[in-house]
Amino acid sequence: MRLVILLLFLTSCFSSSKLSFNGKGNISFKEVSYSDLENWDKANHQKALQAFNHSCNKFATMPQKKLIGGQIGNIFVKDFRDVCEIGDVVRSMNKVQAKNFFENWFRPLKVATRIGRTKGLFTGYYEASLKGNIRKTEKYRYPIYKVPSDLSYEPYFSREEIESGILAGKGLEILYVDNIVELFFLHIQGSGRVELPDGSNVRVSYAGRNNYPYSSIGGYMVDMGYISADNVNAKTIMKWLNDNPQKAVNVMNQNAAYTFFELSKNEYVVGAQNVPLTAMHSIAIDNDFIPYGLPIWVETHMKDSKKRKKPFNNLFIAQDTGSAIKGAVRGDIFFGFGKAAQDNASYMASKGEYYLLIPVNIVDNLRKK
Repeated sequence: MRLVILLLFLTSCFSSSKLSFNGKGNISFKEVSYSDLENWDKANHQKALQAFNHSCNKFATMPQKKLIGGQIGNIFVKDFRDVCEIGDVVRSMNKVQAKNFFENWFRPLKVATRIGRTKGLFTGYYEASLKGNIRKTEKYRYPIYKVPSDLSYEPYFSREEIESGILAGKGLEILYVDNIVELFFLHIQGSGRVELPDGSNVRVSYAGRNNYPYSSIGGYMVDMGYISADNVNAKTIMKWLNDNPQKAVNVMNQNAAYTFFELSKNEYVVGAQNVPLTAMHSIAIDNDFIPYGLPIWVETHMKDSKKRKKPFNNLFIAQDTGSAIKGAVRGDIFFGFGKAAQDNASYMASKGEYYLLIPVNIVDNLRKK
């Protein structure tokens, strides 16, 4: 342990030559310096380190020789052993030491497609909030379903078929909620809290889907003239659906994808890496390209209800994915729970860039190839 603590305060040795290479698929990487990361010094490195330690806890339960995926190269669980051990020491230290941890033990690589496109779409998601009941009543009549026993990897019943009642009476209902629009958005977010009539709350979490591809209803609503093209976001879509119940079901059915849930005993939202998500520091990525557990520096901007933009640069950990998160440069930021989180996520749909922070031992191995 003394050696680990000593190493913590040293800048690891590495070649001054910058690394540049193509990944296994439509992705490329170019090493940069931390001075190239806009507002890097202003990030909450301590909070990001806490999120990173959640991923390290997951790595500790996995076989050391297991490949962790992505298209960077052959990266194994064991490649994170040293940085995870050091990160565990740093977690109780101050913000300067947390920042030094990332700078000393990771190298930033800018991500692009093979043809050099560096910009991609960054959206947001949140833990939804609904009102419901364990029994069906006139008020609480929209079911949250658990995974059917006959669900397979092939496309199952579509949203329209399920909403028409094809699964009703099969014992799959775990809760009933009072608003079908909020239920639709729960399917998109993948997790939520349901407040019961006695004031208590239960959590529901993603358990499976019907294996139809996700399709955004925003484009359909613009084509139908329901919403103007310059005013499409989750807030305006939700409001229109609630204001137009006669047409809402047909609009929502344009997205054939359907999510199944389970009751969760966790006190936090769990991502696809099976670790707790940290608000403002966990991000969903396309894990065909980016492996779980890597720190990612994002440079984009946020919008508010008046479409005003402000820079949004932050350090995240890749800990989740989603059916709509596809591509080499694509991210979905977890904003947490509550009204502010929902507002931020609802207006989040901006172009941006990101950089992977790769452990130095992995970068050194890549240099040798």
